[in-house]
Formats: sequence, C-alpha cells, structure tokens
Amino acid sequence: MVRRISVAAALTISLFCPTVLGAESQGMPKALLEQYYQGVSYFKAGDLERALSAFKTLALNYPQDPLVHLSLAAVLHQHGDSLDAIAEYKRAISLRPYDAFARESLGTLLQSEGAMDEAIHEYAEAIKLRPDVPLFRLNLGIAYRILGSHENAINELKEVVKHYPDHLRARSQLAAAYQDNGNYQLATQEYKRVLVHEPNNYSMQYNLANCLLALKDYEGAQQAFSRAIKIDNKIPDAHALLATALTCQGKHNEAVSELKQAISYKPDRPEWHAQLGDVLTKVKDYQQAIEQYKEAQRLNPKDADTIYSLGYLQQLTGDLDGAADSFTSVVRLRPDKAANAHYNLGIIRQKQGNLKEAEQQFRAVLAVNPNDGSALVNLGRNFLLAGDLIQAVGFYRQGLSIDGSDPAAFLELGNALVKLKDFTGAHSAIESAVALAPNDKTVLLSLANLYGEEGNFDKGEAIYRQMLARNPNDIDLIERLAENLEQQGKREQSIALYQQIVQLSPRSADAYIDLGLALERNKELTAAAVQYRKAMELDPNLAEAYINMGNIYLAQRSYPEAQAAYLKALQLKPDSMLAHYNLGVVYMGQERIDDALAEYNNALKLDPNYANAHYALGMIYQGKNNFPEAITAYERYLSLEPQGSYSEAAKFNIERIKQATGQLQSAPPAVTGAADIPTAPPLSSTADIPAAPPSAPPREVPGPGQHAAERVSEGQAHSFR
Repeated sequence: MVRRISVAAALTISLFCPTVLGAESQGMPKALLEQYYQGVSYFKAGDLERALSAFKTLALNYPQDPLVHLSLAAVLHQHGDSLDAIAEYKRAISLRPYDAFARESLGTLLQSEGAMDEAIHEYAEAIKLRPDVPLFRLNLGIAYRILGSHENAINELKEVVKHYPDHLRARSQLAAAYQDNGNYQLATQEYKRVLVHEPNNYSMQYNLANCLLALKDYEGAQQAFSRAIKIDNKIPDAHALLATALTCQGKHNEAVSELKQAISYKPDRPEWHAQLGDVLTKVKDYQQAIEQYKEAQRLNPKDADTIYSLGYLQQLTGDLDGAADSFTSVVRLRPDKAANAHYNLGIIRQKQGNLKEAEQQFRAVLAVNPNDGSALVNLGRNFLLAGDLIQAVGFYRQGLSIDGSDPAAFLELGNALVKLKDFTGAHSAIESAVALAPNDKTVLLSLANLYGEEGNFDKGEAIYRQMLARNPNDIDLIERLAENLEQQGKREQSIALYQQIVQLSPRSADAYIDLGLALERNKELTAAAVQYRKAMELDPNLAEAYINMGNIYLAQRSYPEAQAAYLKALQLKPDSMLAHYNLGVVYMGQERIDDALAEYNNALKLDPNYANAHYALGMIYQGKNNFPEAITAYERYLSLEPQGSYSEAAKFNIERIKQATGQLQSAPPAVTGAADIPTAPPLSSTADIPAAPPSAPPREVPGPGQHAAERVSEGQAHSFR
C-alpha cells in the first residue's frame, strides 16, 4: 500500500522535528537554540508576529543554518509576505539544495507570484530529489496547464492519478487538461470518474456537458447540462447550452423553454435572442420569432445575420416594407469608384449598421490598393460586427501586418480570439495593444479578462494592482480586484477591498451589502449583519438587505427577528418568493404550522416549480394526516428534483404513508419543526482552473464555471446580486 503524506505536513515535520534540528544545527549556540524552539512554539501557537521576530533574529545571528531560513520562510509564507518568503526559501535551498519539500514550497510561492518558469524548475527539482513523492507532480501539472503546455500537464497529472486513483483534485485537473487539449473523450471519462464521488459538483457536470457537446453526443450533453441545472438552476449559460443540445436533437419546443429561461436571467445577450428566433422559426411560430430578432437587433444593431433573418421572416409574413428596410440596410450599393470615397462610405455604412454595403466599399478600396492596411483592418472590423469571427481575425491580421500602429485594432483582434478560445493568439494581439497604449484602462482590463478566461486569476490580480497603484480610488478597479481575489479564495483580502469601497462610497447601500456578503461568505455573520443594517439605514426600502438580514437570524434560529426581517422585505417587495419561503421556515421553527403552510403556498404561487416548497408542504400535510395531499406534494417534488437532496426522504415518506393507510393503527411520523425543512444547497466548488470548452453549433458557447452570483437564499446567506 502506498503511504500518503501531504507536502505541507512533510515540510512542517522537516522544519520543526527536534531530531532533524539536532542533526542540522549541532553548532548553534545554546541561547540561539532556545530562541529557535521559542520561535517554533510561537508558530505552532499561531502567534506569527512573535515567531517572525524570533526567526528574523536567528537568521541575522546564525545565517548559515538552513533550517533557520526554512522556518523563517514558512512563517513569512503564513504571514502573507510571499516575496520575502521566496527569498528565504532560496537562501535555505542554497545551503541545503537536497531539500525537496522546500523546493516544492518555493515553487508554490513562485507560482502564486506569476513566476511560472521558476516555479516549474523548482517542482522539477523536487521530483528529481524525491521521485517517491508523486504528489509533487500535482502542482507541476497545474503549472503546465496554466502555461498551456497541455501534453506536459497531462503526463504529470496522469502520474499522480496512477499512484492516487481516488485523488479527486488531481483527476479533475487531468480531465480539464484533456479538455484544454481537445481530447474530449478522455476528458469525459475523467469527469465521470470524479462525478461518481461528487455527483453534485456543478463545474464537473458543466464541463462534462461541454465535452459531450463537442463530441456531438447531444443526448449525453443534454443529460449533463440538466444535472448541472438541478444543482444550480440560475446559471443562464447552462440553460442556453442545454438549448443547443436540444436543438441538435430536433427537440425544438424544449429548446424554446430553455432559451427563455436563460434570457429571463440575462436579457442583454443578443445571441440568445437570435438563437431563440432561429428555433421559433423551425416550429413555425413566426410572429414570436420576429419579436426575438427585433430584440436581438436592438441589442446589437450591427449584426447582419440577425437583420437578414428578420427581413426573411418579415417577407414571409407579408411585412414587405419592413423586409425592404431590413435588406436595404444590409445590401445597398453605391456606384462611387474613388478609393477614398469608398473607404469613407464604408466607415459610414459600418456605423449605420449597413454591414453588407460597408464590406463592398472596403473591397472596392482594396481592388485599387490591395495593401491598404486601414481598409483591411476595417474590413476585419466589419466582419467582427457581423459576428463572423473567423473572417474578422484573418483581415485584422492582414491589415496589422501592414500597419501595426492602431492599438484599438489589436485589442479588437485579441477579443475576437478570446471568443474563439485561441488564448495564445489573443495574448499576442492584446500584448501588442499594451505596448502601444501601456496606460489605457480598456486595454489593460482586456488583458486581465483574458487571464480570467484562462483561469490565471493571479496574473489578472497583478494587473489590477498595477492599475490601482496609479488610480487608488477607482471603485470599479477595486471591485474587480475584490471579485478576482474571491475567485482565488483570498477572502480576507477581498473583504479588505470591499471595506475600502465602503470608505470611498459611504452613502452607497449597495456597497455595504457587497461587504456584508463578502463577510457572510467568510462565516463572519455578526460583522455581515452590521453591514446589512448600515445598508438599511441608507436605503430603508432595500428589500434585499432585509432578506439577507433575515437569513442571518434564521441561521441563528432567532425566529422572531428573522420573522420581522422577512415581513419587512415582503412589505417592500411582495413578490419575493424566497422571502415567503424563508418566512415559512421561520413559522415552522415557531411551530406555527398553518402559517408556514400559507407561506409555502405563497412561494409556490410565485414559482410553481420551486421543489423544496413542495417537499415542505408534503411534510406539513403528512403531519396533519392529510395523506393524499402529502403524497401529491412529495410526488411533485420528485418530478422536479428526481435526484434532489430530499428525493430519498420523499420516496420513503410516500411508502410510509401508503403502508400506514393500509394499517389504520400505524401512523406516519409528524413534522418536527424547521430542522426538517430543506434549505438551499451550498454552491458547488469550481475547478481551480476552469477548463476551456469547445465551440458548439449554432452559436458561441460561453466558458465553463461562469457562476452567476445569487443575491438571496432560502435560509442561507448566499450573495444577492
């Protein structure tokens, strides 16, 4: 059997084991040795400041001892002083180059600072020194993924999985590496293995679905997206992608339903409105299709494909004037043959959304001068506005190879390549834009966004910090950095930034809510409640603040206070389904069964498909011996959540009721209170580095793990915005 030991634990042992210390530090004077042990005691007790002071003194007085530097590095690392910790690890390694665990720790710090090549070198050295520790290869594999070295990443991660078949993080990273490399079949196999152990992991289900979509296993993709949506049904991209899988199977009516759900969550996505128009056209619901195309056109008036589709349906349904206007904006010609006139006319028509004529005008310029870089760039921009990214990229590259002085053109090329998931090409283009406009906020934000698309949040963090160094009070930048740190799990730093936003905008109720949510995610409920109260003071009509406050009271079982908060929220926002539901949970805690029943029914009037409310009704009806209604409620829950958290309990209760009705002296158990009522499932953890999904017909596929933040929860403090 392979013995397992964590790298961090092994390093601690190597640092603070008295036997090791004695072997390494025989020459250390007794007074310094006592100071070393004192530093170790401080470290173990969590007193980092005293430990830091002790080891810094030792490092000055006894610099030749590698364990002193290793200990100081470990404390600095825990203290958050990454750069100083790196320096101390390097000093220790120079004195004790055979310490594999020190090299591994140094590698993780270097990786966190974005020094990927150095980190990979240290990981590789650690493996050479200790090939018997396969877990060293995990961080090396992740580092290769970050750099886009897919084959190397796969090779390292396979070694970890070979020795530790049940290591879910290694296996999920291996799956993502296969997906990055376009090997969707192997990625699918690995995701399925992880899901055996973590069936409710949203990101794994979502990434599996994307792989199946790329493999054209549309039924499998449909099932995987459906499972992901059951875990978290508020992610609009999942609904839109499920619609794609359904459309590819000819299940058009179901696709219509999913697209409408996606749009209800995020109505500003023109491609979804256009996709819905396409599907409605297939089911011959032409009037609704026209409305969707018009909305898509309103959101993106320069999308020639949508305008053409609109014109086609207008003609088909007899609206000839509308069709004429639509087609004229796409295909109108001008006979002017002068190159400059063609160029200017192309620009004008492009701004007007007459993209077809703009294309013809730019091509007329190129017929006269094939090396006109500006015309090529604008022809590329024309195709970009039309949604044809492939052709747009080609023309941008042609034009910029002739005239590479336009940072906006490089930026547009880079953003197009990001949409095509060509991250290597996107880096080249956007970094060219940075070289030409090093202080342009839009350019730098695009580079940070690219790193986010790749999952390299630490590099995005570095860019935000550089920008904030020049504009320390830019609230937009501070908020972006706070969100970035939250994605990295650096919650304390994220909280500090939200506190800074509050200081900069002390009259913004939203700022206090955002700070409260950050504190709540960090389990600091008392501090979060303070922020929600401040939000209420600033905006007494902000229902969200009362709901979030009620959630804290409910978590503490302070039922009267929770009841008051939810009632106030409902006074401000009567159609809040979750406020009704949570108020029902409160009433159950107070054993006010009939009041709870009324609130659950109120919640279902607002959302008839809210599964947990049906389950809660089933328990109440069961407690009242109203067995037919109880069975109906349980069965409704099971129809909505056949694999839900309470599906087994619902099945058991149905069977118990049926047995009881056949044996009159036997009665089913009654409802015992709020503890039996379901609460919201926790958010699923995402992969450390989101996998790049394939493109799927007919329209662009969003990236995986793009979790839309929630603003309220049912008795739990999830984010509200």
